[in-house]
Amino acid sequence: MKTIGVVVMNFTVISVIILALVYIHGSSSVAPPSSSTSSLTATVSLNLPGQGTIQGDFDTTSWSNQKFMRFLGIPYAESPTKDLRFKHAVKRLPWRHILDATNYGRRCPVITTINEVNEAELKQDLEDCLNLCVYTKNITALQPVMFYIYGGGFYNGSNIDHPPNFLLEKDIVLVVPNYRIGALGWLSTRSKEMPGNAPVSDLYAALKWVQDYIHIFGGDAKQVTIFGQSAGTAMSGSLLLSPRTPGHFFQRSIQQSGSILASWGINHKPMEQVQRICKAVKCTSCETNNGLYQCLRNVPVTTLLKATQEESFAPIVDDFYKILPKEPAELIKDFNRSIPLMAGFTKHDGSFVLASVYDGLKAAVGNFSHINVRKLATTILALAKDNTGLAENVLLRMLFSSDLLYSTDHKKALPAYFDLSNILAMKSPVITFARKMHEKSLAPVYLYTFDYEGCNTRFGYEFGNEHYPFEGGVHHSNDNLYLFSTHKLNKADSEVAKNMVELWTSFATSGKPRLGNILDILPMSSEDGPYFHINATLTMDFDVLKELTSTVDDPENYKLDRPDIEF
Repeated sequence: MKTIGVVVMNFTVISVIILALVYIHGSSSVAPPSSSTSSLTATVSLNLPGQGTIQGDFDTTSWSNQKFMRFLGIPYAESPTKDLRFKHAVKRLPWRHILDATNYGRRCPVITTINEVNEAELKQDLEDCLNLCVYTKNITALQPVMFYIYGGGFYNGSNIDHPPNFLLEKDIVLVVPNYRIGALGWLSTRSKEMPGNAPVSDLYAALKWVQDYIHIFGGDAKQVTIFGQSAGTAMSGSLLLSPRTPGHFFQRSIQQSGSILASWGINHKPMEQVQRICKAVKCTSCETNNGLYQCLRNVPVTTLLKATQEESFAPIVDDFYKILPKEPAELIKDFNRSIPLMAGFTKHDGSFVLASVYDGLKAAVGNFSHINVRKLATTILALAKDNTGLAENVLLRMLFSSDLLYSTDHKKALPAYFDLSNILAMKSPVITFARKMHEKSLAPVYLYTFDYEGCNTRFGYEFGNEHYPFEGGVHHSNDNLYLFSTHKLNKADSEVAKNMVELWTSFATSGKPRLGNILDILPMSSEDGPYFHINATLTMDFDVLKELTSTVDDPENYKLDRPDIEF
């Protein structure tokens, strides 16, 4: 649930016609490049009433070299530092200078990048990161808006990591905001001082910004689709279900590889966490809400991040401002908005969980011949936090034979390990959310599985994957390789990417995913389907529960094994 670096495309000289169109559009103007400078210096300026003037630049799409405008690092909220640390987002005050929006703004601080910050930067306001990027081809139009919420396990991620050069092939406006992550976003005492769910408030502020200003960029504020991946999907689930979300903020939702219903989607013990962190940073008053706040709001960013490296973060229930007043499953019962939904997962969406369990057990036991298959399987199952034992009993019986469970043949158990991880982390929560939304009968629900294995993967991209005795398969977040231009794609991969972009943008435009006249994609009509497979070709299927054993049932699952590496 991490993110990766950005690829920025070059562009050619902007045409006189587009310059003229931009110039005559209301409160906007264009500064054409002088004859003595490179086309890379071409800029475009827009005025945001009540905020200030911003100056962006141009780029080109990946496949057809269409020109589009980029406005990077636009601040939408005040820096959440000092008295605003842990508080809900506050709209940015106007600026008087021309804001340079040709470079990305600051990313929100995380331990994975804080060590790369130089000494001069450490003296700056590292928390001034609530900025967003807007990408558009035509500011005189009124085009559908796609609002992307990045994943990263609630502790990582940035708009920098999601270049738009695939999606901007279509006539949409893309907005990618930063939101607070890790301790600086999620710590809460459920009090006015530390109300909780501050990152969700960041997204509220960014969506309000879209309502106020996206028309200046050629976007239609009445046609907004929120879409997110992994933790970003849990964030979008919070926005979707919260009774505090204004009904006009968005009209459609795409949820990739995640669900607010997942065991990792909610932090049920925020008070224990904040007190634990308070003591870890050597605060002396950790018993009262005010004491916690007074100390933690002044702790240096680096100190706070280093003290929370082993912590997990997530939205909380019953926060002070009641963004999530009840458990998400309860909020669904009260849900009454007509929001078309598209939700899905990748074929091996939980392989990162298997990798994490493997690393932990390897460090603890050294040699896997010391533990049997049941021990490794129950370690994975423990992540589901099922106190009844139902999940353990059913899944062990469904995926493993008795002989295999009590053996140490981990290679033979590998397909079952994959499916167990897939079910618990991603597939079951996604299917359950889609089912519950379908049962409401308020709007169509489209369900998919992403099955394509291309030449790139995000399996182990941060720390490497060479030591694992298994491949990552169609790994968690591999679907994003075909939506955001982060990797070089071969011809086959590019065709899949074009299909993905068509499916996502057609849903954002009409509320129905389409791929030309190739296939009539049907919404769910029962609790089990229909659903569609995204692969080199697109196909429909009708029993989504088959996907719970898609690895065990796959005749080519042997390809997941790395025979040259012992388990």
